[in-house]
Amino acid sequence: MTPTERPAGLTDTSRALDLAQHYPGRRAGHVAAHVRAAGHPDRTWRLGADGEHRAAHLLERLTGRSRRDRLLHRPPRWRVLHSVPLDDGAADLDHVLFGPPGICVIHTRQHRHRRVLLDGDRLVVAGVRTDAVSRARAEAERVRDLLLPQLDPRDAGAPVRAVIAVIGTPVRVRRWPYDVVVATETALVPALRGLTPVLDARAVERIHEVARRPGSWS
Repeated sequence: MTPTERPAGLTDTSRALDLAQHYPGRRAGHVAAHVRAAGHPDRTWRLGADGEHRAAHLLERLTGRSRRDRLLHRPPRWRVLHSVPLDDGAADLDHVLFGPPGICVIHTRQHRHRRVLLDGDRLVVAGVRTDAVSRARAEAERVRDLLLPQLDPRDAGAPVRAVIAVIGTPVRVRRWPYDVVVATETALVPALRGLTPVLDARAVERIHEVARRPGSWS
């Protein structure tokens, strides 16, 4: 789901002081409940929340502590935040992942059993062109603008990468976008692991500590 897809007037009233407590699909689930209570179909929002849950489950392969981590008493090399609120809760980012490649802003698209074609900046779903690639870029730019200026000077140059996770269907590719990672469920974790590492574990921890504060996204 994307920030610009949220109905106007619906805000996240969370008072959490630690965004690490947010669960995946939180915002989409909130909207689904509101739409359902108003007597309207909520399928789009339920699918969106389900897709975010599925993507979060895949990311656990990165963010979970390995046996070696436990033996050495060290934290995992990747951290993640889900349902990061923007614009005073009127929008959110599905997942923000912190790891050796930098900061990955993951925009989830669930298109269960539908035909999906990627042709450069065009992601076409069942014959209909979407603006998913440009939206993913815009989300990454928001993170650059909001988060990077608040980081320790050692970390302020961390790369911010736009990622689209396509859930529930394969993708036929004609051309890849030059600056956005697009991956299906089976390819998501390998694609993230394959990005060039630039941050050590201490830098990842420092960035995550700043990012988990709600005020960092105001």
